[in-house]
Amino acid sequence: MAQKTTEKIKIGSYQGPVFDNDIAKNVANIKKVSDKVRHEQLDFLCFPETYLSGYSELSIKESALAIDDPVILDLLKWSIEFDTVFLIGFCEKRAKGIFNSQLVFYKGELLGVATKTMLTRGYDDKYFVTDLEMPVFQAKGIKFGVAICHTTSFVEPALYLRLKGVRLLFTPHFNNMHPQVKLPNGDEVSFTSHRNMVLANQAALATSLKIVVIRSNIVVVDSSGLGSGDSNMWDMDGQLVAYGAPFTECVVMHEFDKNIFLNEHSMIDRREVPLELYGMIYDAGELHRH
Repeated sequence: MAQKTTEKIKIGSYQGPVFDNDIAKNVANIKKVSDKVRHEQLDFLCFPETYLSGYSELSIKESALAIDDPVILDLLKWSIEFDTVFLIGFCEKRAKGIFNSQLVFYKGELLGVATKTMLTRGYDDKYFVTDLEMPVFQAKGIKFGVAICHTTSFVEPALYLRLKGVRLLFTPHFNNMHPQVKLPNGDEVSFTSHRNMVLANQAALATSLKIVVIRSNIVVVDSSGLGSGDSNMWDMDGQLVAYGAPFTECVVMHEFDKNIFLNEHSMIDRREVPLELYGMIYDAGELHRH
């Protein structure tokens, strides 16, 4: 029997500046922002991709942290006083290399780490390594997952998480682009067209997979490029239910009925998809590579 509840889940998503290669300042801002919205009693609060360190070559190399670093242990201890699940991006130092990761913790407990599955060509793949570990987290009675930035340009990671029971997807970003960018294949893309595509990707994942999508992104305007924020939220019908005004520091917030995270959509139930179709997709994927 389907679970029914009248409880609410209140979610916050931060958009704002990041201090490159300055972990202390970024930690201070995390604490300041969290204190400022404490009265909102958020169930979740998400910060952007690599927020602890920054995303430059220098910050990746110099500000990567091991999971047991005192900075992270201090954040875990600090979080005990909040009834909020925190998601914070950082450059994670492991034996295999540096991962683009999202720290997930609640009331002093590390729930785990999600890593960026799909690395951008020509930048991410120069500095980061990756894997196919896509954990499903559980807190506040619901299952949720993380798809970092470029990963949301592909439906497959989000589909995998959806099939594992995720109905709430956090998508931290570090969209900081020059007005005109040359891609590795020689093509050029404008900041505006890229921004529009990324936002459309979020809405498409929400409506096609019937998940709530929560985006978090930096705000920056300087010689390094533009980061517009747009820490928006989409419901399971792909509707924009909360948004951050471009280039404005804020915490975007919205309250959802908890029930929607516990049950399949009333009109589109993914269990209707024949299992054989997934095998056909695998076979087609094999052919597509040749």
